[in-house]
Amino acid sequence: MDEFPVCTLLVGSLRAASLNRIAARSASEYLAYMCTVRSPDLGNLPLFNEDLEDAEPPEVTALKDDVGDSNLIIIFTPEYNYGIPGGLKNAIDWLSRPVRNGCLIGRYVAIASVGPPSLTGENVRENLTRTCNALTDYLYPTTLRLPVARDAALDDLGDEATVALYDWLDGLLEFTRRS
Repeated sequence: MDEFPVCTLLVGSLRAASLNRIAARSASEYLAYMCTVRSPDLGNLPLFNEDLEDAEPPEVTALKDDVGDSNLIIIFTPEYNYGIPGGLKNAIDWLSRPVRNGCLIGRYVAIASVGPPSLTGENVRENLTRTCNALTDYLYPTTLRLPVARDAALDDLGDEATVALYDWLDGLLEFTRRS
């Protein structure tokens, strides 16, 4: 039996009950039949510091190992203050090192944002698209925006958003097969 491809999910929200964490969990359950899924905790990473690169902290090495062993990286993130949440940006900064030889090179990367219907998530998706385009040649061109009302999804995304997530994941997997 062939080994499954590896997929790493990066969640930009550190809150345990965040909509993006719920979306990542839903994606993990869906992908588990097709991929080995990893979801490292970005909250344990030290702040990026070039002085630490030579003696890389073990949390950074573990993250880089997860991403480096992966075929596909899916980012689930809210928009914080019109941009990328600090913890996710910190992880991407670590993953971009060493310069021109970071972990995302040669990996498929996809971006999804879940949040209340009143917010579009456009800024975080644009910022991440710009950043990831500089770090990989295999960025999935279709970002996902799932507007989910918090009171409609206490522990799941609801039917409509879950179907939209699964459809997006199907398109993403097709993209990885064609490229």
